[in-house]
Amino acid sequence: MTKRRGLTITIIGRLGLWAARALACAVLGCAAASVGQAAALSAASAAVPPPTAATSVMLAKPGAPDSTTVSVRPLAKAAVSAPSAKTPGEILFRQSGFDAKEDPINWAVMAYKSRHRLVVYYEGRFYKSYHAVFGRSMEPGGKEWAGDRRTPEGLYTIIRKYRSRRWRRFLKLDYPNAVDRIRYTQLRRDRLIPVVHGIPVREGGAIGIHGTDQPLLNQGNINWTTGCISVDNDSILELDRLLPVGTMVLIKP
Repeated sequence: MTKRRGLTITIIGRLGLWAARALACAVLGCAAASVGQAAALSAASAAVPPPTAATSVMLAKPGAPDSTTVSVRPLAKAAVSAPSAKTPGEILFRQSGFDAKEDPINWAVMAYKSRHRLVVYYEGRFYKSYHAVFGRSMEPGGKEWAGDRRTPEGLYTIIRKYRSRRWRRFLKLDYPNAVDRIRYTQLRRDRLIPVVHGIPVREGGAIGIHGTDQPLLNQGNINWTTGCISVDNDSILELDRLLPVGTMVLIKP
């Protein structure tokens, strides 16, 4: 091959060894690439997106005094059919009639406080998982009284859905339920409930699933609510559309 300054080589197929070594330097930022760095280049290719247009890099060919400009054109990708991203629950949902979709017995929600996840099931099949944050109390366990800033733990039901100027949508849960009231009565009997102006505080209420006006806190997995479950605003709109009143929600640590 004639050595000339500014020689442009169009690489369509396999690069030569010296070109691969120099390209590794350009991509990986190393001072020199040895034959052993071919493996590193292969691994880096998974992290570095392929070029979308012809890219020119300066390659120093071993033994040549001049630099050589190499134009690297991306190879045409073979047409590959993308696998279906639909979950079993989504597939079944699409096949269901209106009455089945509106029946709360066909829906279930599992909320995992420690995992920051809210998982929806349709007819017992996984439908979709949503990111969520919870009450900002650092104390473990479920909600016990108003103002403890804990998210309840246990089995609840969506009893009402309504618009919210602050939260976009609010899916109200039936907290406190019978189990919560029994627990509260026992705590009050044991004098473990805070007293304000001589009166024990109540069990609390207005607990539900809603959107967020603190999106950065949601994205950062920071629990900031006073006891509710907060999801992203797009998610709450979808959940409001999907989950009928009467859907059971199981909240776990």
